[in-house]
Amino acid sequence: MKSLYLPLLATVALFAQCAKPSPEVAPKGRVDYDQKSADIVRALSPSVPGMWQLRRVYVKAQSSNTGQKELGLVHDTVFQDFATLSLQPALSGRSVPDPRYATFAGLLHFRTKTYPVRFEVTASPDRLINDRGPQGTFVLAYDFPVGTHPTEPEEQYLNYLGFINENFSLEVVSGQPAMTWRGLSRGLDRIELVK
Repeated sequence: MKSLYLPLLATVALFAQCAKPSPEVAPKGRVDYDQKSADIVRALSPSVPGMWQLRRVYVKAQSSNTGQKELGLVHDTVFQDFATLSLQPALSGRSVPDPRYATFAGLLHFRTKTYPVRFEVTASPDRLINDRGPQGTFVLAYDFPVGTHPTEPEEQYLNYLGFINENFSLEVVSGQPAMTWRGLSRGLDRIELVK
C-alpha cells in the first residue's frame, strides 16, 4: 500500500509546484521601446520651436521623379536661403496624449507666400534600435483649414520638389542653433536649417 502512495504523493507535489504563480522576471537587456521613444522625443522637442532659415536645400536628381521633371530639374541642385519657417508646439489632435509623439505647427514663408504647415515627430527607428542616426522622423504637410483651397503655383512647386508630403528624418544638436532634415524618398536629399 505504501508503494501506491509514494507515486501519488510525487504527482501531487509536482502539480502543486505548477499551480504556484511564479514572480515575473524581466529578461536582462530587454528595452522598453515605448519609454525610449518618449525619452528621445522629449529630449529633441525643446530644440525644434523657433524661427528657422532653410539655409541650404540639396536636391538629388532622379530620372524617374515626375515632380522633378515638371520643374525641369535634371541635375543635382542646391538652393540657398530657400525659405523661412517659424515653428511652435501644437496640440496633437489625439484624444489621449502620447508622449512618443510631438506635434509642431507653423508658417512657411516661401517666395512671396506664407503657408501653414504641420508635422508630428516620432523617434527614428535607427536611433530607437541602434542609438545612432537622427532623433526623429516626420511628414511635413500643409495645415489649411478644412474645405476647398485652390492650389497656388508656389504650393505646387514645393510639392513637386518633394518638400511637402515628404517623409523626413530630423537631427538636432542640443543647444545648437541648427537642425538637419533628410528627405527619405523623393529626391530632396538634405535641408540645413539655422536659427
